[in-house]
Amino acid sequence: MTPAVEKLNHILSGRPCIVGMGNILRRDDAVGVRIAEGLKKRAPAEASAAVISAEDVVENHIFTIAATECPNVILIDAVASGGEPGAIVFGPLEELAGVTWNVSTHKPALGVCQKILADRGKRVYLLGVVAADVGWGRGLTSEVEKSAAALEDLIAGILTSRREKETRSA
Repeated sequence: MTPAVEKLNHILSGRPCIVGMGNILRRDDAVGVRIAEGLKKRAPAEASAAVISAEDVVENHIFTIAATECPNVILIDAVASGGEPGAIVFGPLEELAGVTWNVSTHKPALGVCQKILADRGKRVYLLGVVAADVGWGRGLTSEVEKSAAALEDLIAGILTSRREKETRSA
């Protein structure tokens, strides 16, 4: 297991809040929404994570997120890091704020969200996928879709494994 996957596994071990962000009309910018919607379909209601598809208005959901009992919040979004399209960027949001796309209000909204959530004792992480195309249109590019599918499988697998362990120990 890579260090990043170990870190993600650890963060998902507590009841996390997973927030998919992006504009579904701007190609790869929709990657966070794509992953969140996939997780919602795969995870039963009693899942060990709260999953929110915030689209491009995360600020409309921030107080709901802040009120959850989730100690960790993972924001999933498209990023611009100079890496290859589909590459994954992961870490504390305050350390990665410079790699988020400056599309719509994401960048300012993320800073405000970070502050509100940190003030409520939440640890906020960014799970970003390097975008290839954020022009107008629907559907992810092939590189970003492959990464989205892999991340959805990874997260769903970790959450399912955790839920099964909790069920056996109950």
